[in-house]
Amino acid sequence: MSKKKDELMDAVAQCTRLRALAEQAFGAGALDASERLIDQWLEIATASGDAVLIDRACCIRSAVQLERGSFEEATATLGKILLRSAELENRFLAAYTLGRAYDRRKDWKRALFYARLARESAENLAREDWIASSENQIGNLLLTSSYFDEAIQSFERALTSSPSVRSVDRSVIIDNLGYCYIVRGRFAQGFRCLFESLRALRSLGARRYEIEPRMSLSFAYLEVERPEQSLRHGLAALALAEEFSDPDSIKTSLFLLGEAAKLLGNDDGAQSYFRRLQDAYYPNDTQLTDMLMVVDARSMVNLKA
Repeated sequence: MSKKKDELMDAVAQCTRLRALAEQAFGAGALDASERLIDQWLEIATASGDAVLIDRACCIRSAVQLERGSFEEATATLGKILLRSAELENRFLAAYTLGRAYDRRKDWKRALFYARLARESAENLAREDWIASSENQIGNLLLTSSYFDEAIQSFERALTSSPSVRSVDRSVIIDNLGYCYIVRGRFAQGFRCLFESLRALRSLGARRYEIEPRMSLSFAYLEVERPEQSLRHGLAALALAEEFSDPDSIKTSLFLLGEAAKLLGNDDGAQSYFRRLQDAYYPNDTQLTDMLMVVDARSMVNLKA
C-alpha cells in the first residue's frame, strides 16, 4: 500500500511540474511545445490510474485544441468531464474553458451558463484568482450583450478578488470597467479607470494590450465632445492594431477616427476613414460611408461586442 502511495505521489509531482511548463508554453503561444508536455503529463497520469490527474490533463489539452480551432473535440471532452467529475478544480477548468469556447462561437447564453458554473467552483475552492477570472469572463459576456450595469457589478467583483499588483489581467478588467462607466455616463470614474489601465500596460511593456484602453479612450473623448484627444488615441490604437495584425481592432479604430474627424469638421478625413472601413470590411454596403457621414452611429456601437 505504501509503495502504491509513493508511486502516486511521484506521479502527482511529475504532473505538477509538467503542468507548470505546459501552461507557461501555452501562455507564450507555443502550442506545439505545450501539447507535447501535456502528452507526457497524460501518459504519466494514465499510468498512475488517477482519474483526477487524467481529467486535469484533458482540460488543459482541450484549451490548446480550442486555440487550434478544434471546437467540437474540445467541447465534447470538457462536457464529459463536467458531467462525471465532482473534483472542483477540474470542474472549474472545464467550465471556464467551455465558457471561452462558446464565447468565440458567439453563443453568449451558453457561454454565460458555463462562466457562472466556473465561478461557483472557484468560490467553493476559495480561489480568489479564479473568482476574479470567472467574474471577468461573466462581465465580458454581459458587456457583449449590452447589459452594462450588470457587467459593472461583475467587473467590480473581479477587481475585488484580483491581486492589487499591476498585471495585464488586472489592467484588462480595469479597461472593461472604465468603458462601462463611460457608457453609463459616469465619466470621472471611467476616465480614471481607462488611464490607470493604459499606464499599467505601458509600465508592463504589454504593447499589444494597449489597443483596448486606447480605443476606449478614443470613444470616451467622443462622448465628452473632445475630438482632438479622441483622434490622438484612435490613431495610437490603429497603429498598434496594424502592428499586431488585429483586424477587429483596425475596424473599430477606423470607425472611431471617422467619428472624431467628423466632429472636428474634417469631412475629407472622415470620409477617408469611413471609406477605408467600408472597403475592407463592408465591400457590399456601398452606402455605408455616406450614411456614417450624416448619422451619429456611436449609440449603435458596442466596442466590446
